[in-house]
Amino acid sequence: MSDPLSDTRNMIDDWERNAVEKAARFQAMAERVAEVRITASAADGAVSVTVGNNGLPTDVAMTDRVKSMSPAEIAASVMAAMRKAQSKYPRALAEIVAQTVGDDPAGRHVVATAEANFPAPVDEEPPPAGTTRRIGDIEEDERQAPPPPRPPRRSPRPDDGDDGDFGGESILR
Repeated sequence: MSDPLSDTRNMIDDWERNAVEKAARFQAMAERVAEVRITASAADGAVSVTVGNNGLPTDVAMTDRVKSMSPAEIAASVMAAMRKAQSKYPRALAEIVAQTVGDDPAGRHVVATAEANFPAPVDEEPPPAGTTRRIGDIEEDERQAPPPPRPPRRSPRPDDGDDGDFGGESILR
């Protein structure tokens, strides 16, 4: 017959050892994630953007080729390069999670959050100068959510003789 106290101590020791090992794996993951830097370019390399360990831009670089581009083309190229770099972030994070914590619910959540925040790459280059991207009959810059519908006006109540105003006297007396 086994000793219940001894079994409980062994179970607690195993739990503590597993918790310490898991914490070490997550610490290793955090250290590796802190080193993440991803750079992508657009406009044939005229613009490049680097994102850091949180997927946010940390650097923007441009070559002399931007001198021949319009401000709108430069802005579109910066955004395209940033989206390209950010779209690579979930994959880099997934590799780090797989190598450090493995198949763990918390690790899967970290990767899923990155995938939701930084979607898969979209192969897009900025439109040529002088063009406006259109979606259906709506220009891209004009897209916005329509205003919420106004609530219908309430019709006045029918007069049932009781207007609820205490017989016309003020309640403040």
